[in-house]
Amino acid sequence: MTKILIPADCLEVTGNVQQCLLLAREQGFIVDDIELGVSPSHTILVSKQSDTIGLVADLYTDLPPCVSQDYSSSYALIYNSNLQLCDDFEQVEDTVYLAVGDKDRYLDIWHHQLTGETRALSFGLANEADNSLHLAWVVTLLALDFPLEDCLTLARAMGNVSRETWTNDYSHFPIPVIEDSRLGIKVGWGVNQDKIQFPTLSKPSLGLYPVVDSVDWIERLLNLGVKTLQLRIKDPAKVDLELQVKRAIELGRQFKAQVFINDYWQLAIEHGAYGVHLGQEDLEESNLKQLSDAGIRLGLSTHGYYELLRIVQIAPSYIALGHIFPTTTKQMPSKPQGLVRLALYQKLIDTIPYGSEVGVPTVAIGGIDLTNANDVWRCGVSSLAVVRAITLSNEPQKVIQSFNQIMAAHSLNQELSYVE
Repeated sequence: MTKILIPADCLEVTGNVQQCLLLAREQGFIVDDIELGVSPSHTILVSKQSDTIGLVADLYTDLPPCVSQDYSSSYALIYNSNLQLCDDFEQVEDTVYLAVGDKDRYLDIWHHQLTGETRALSFGLANEADNSLHLAWVVTLLALDFPLEDCLTLARAMGNVSRETWTNDYSHFPIPVIEDSRLGIKVGWGVNQDKIQFPTLSKPSLGLYPVVDSVDWIERLLNLGVKTLQLRIKDPAKVDLELQVKRAIELGRQFKAQVFINDYWQLAIEHGAYGVHLGQEDLEESNLKQLSDAGIRLGLSTHGYYELLRIVQIAPSYIALGHIFPTTTKQMPSKPQGLVRLALYQKLIDTIPYGSEVGVPTVAIGGIDLTNANDVWRCGVSSLAVVRAITLSNEPQKVIQSFNQIMAAHSLNQELSYVE
């Protein structure tokens, strides 16, 4: 059971939260276990079994959030500041500054809870923002287990459509700021981003996408007809690491396949890889300009709205969406996304420019097997990344055939529906 407790004098926020929950239900979110109640203090509480978040907003109080050891985090949301961004802009910890003026745009600014890094969203305000509704969306999305960065991103987008609409249009969303010296925001990969260009991919070319940890598996699966693979060796100290990377790249050329190298981008450049896959945490350590100059295709992992909108600014060759279901293959910093969110991310991505077309190719990853592949594929993704479903099978070829049948059957049904 999740409880949203709102101060008694915030009736407008309570009504808006109820409306947000109804709209979330229409998208497929489970909201029946979310209970609305009255907060015992001036702090809005989003309370779960082992996690309570406290919020206050200057829309209704000037008091800071109540401090409690029971809170996992607390935030003050500042709407009425009339602040303008300047070189000596000062930020207070656990405070979210909303609609800060900056020439011809506005910024939402906050600190990341774990890293302490400053983050910001850039957007325009065509009309007066409905701050009460924005606050209600932040509260609702926190109750639905979205991280704060996604709550702020989606809440801002929702302000650009009617109250009855859940937006999936790229033009409605704010843009994550990746470079701003005044805020101390700087990412190495953002430098010269106008000079970075990665080759595009054909969505149908991706298909089934096994992720394996050895070149032996690469060769075995290529011989079984798989055309898209990723070599992911977790141990950088592995004695024959470079030999495995080099051999995987050579096999990809031999079989005319799309072989992506996870993480080891320097080796990928050195040996002329077809593609590289990087996680969010790997971006800072890489040199995207060198990858771009080498003509290497780039896939990037994302775990939500904010990360997705952050990395589309460098136009990767594909976007990985995950993890969809619980997975034991690696330690994950985020919670499972689930099918409802996956479908919403995909609808948004389908509106993002990609080369001369619209819609970036996507790869769903995380806990996907034959029991859930059909449901994942119906979300509209371009590819299914699988790990254990193949490598732990006694009959990999049959598993591959089954995955291909699922994807082919759904694609055929789509074609037939277009004809009708």
